Amino acid sequence: MSRGDERDPTQRVFAMLARHLQAYLEGDELAFEALGEALELAGLGPEDLESARMVLRSLAGEGPGAAVVAVDDPPAASAHRVLSPEERESLSPEAWGFLLALRQRGDLAPRQFERVLDCLAGLGVRPVDVDLAREVATEVALRDENDTSHFPHGDREISH
Repeated sequence: MSRGDERDPTQRVFAMLARHLQAYLEGDELAFEALGEALELAGLGPEDLESARMVLRSLAGEGPGAAVVAVDDPPAASAHRVLSPEERESLSPEAWGFLLALRQRGDLAPRQFERVLDCLAGLGVRPVDVDLAREVATEVALRDENDTSHFPHGDREISH
């Protein structure tokens, strides 16, 4: 059995597309004409091609409900946010639970939620307790969305 037969049919379609694209880039003007015949000879049917087409459309942000997401975009409202190791060290479990509850209720938009985490991480307080998390979350939530001024990390008064 060849390597191509061991892979998922969609992966096989992608591998063939890549080979024929490479051949075209190397000067084979008939590479795309040969693609159809190669797909047929490989035993890849309409279902396999449809699967590959859907994956490609999704990756391009053209599929049903698909959207192109930038790497630095905040997680969607329904996404499950996982703390990084640094965040786990900086927030108490109670503060994390409090912030998650605010986000889940819609009191903090995803971008605001990330802003609160950034602000808390920049304060240098370890671990952040729920009172400080509430204070910063309130400040971020009340701040105008169009306000591009930075949170005064170093100049902030921390209540004790």
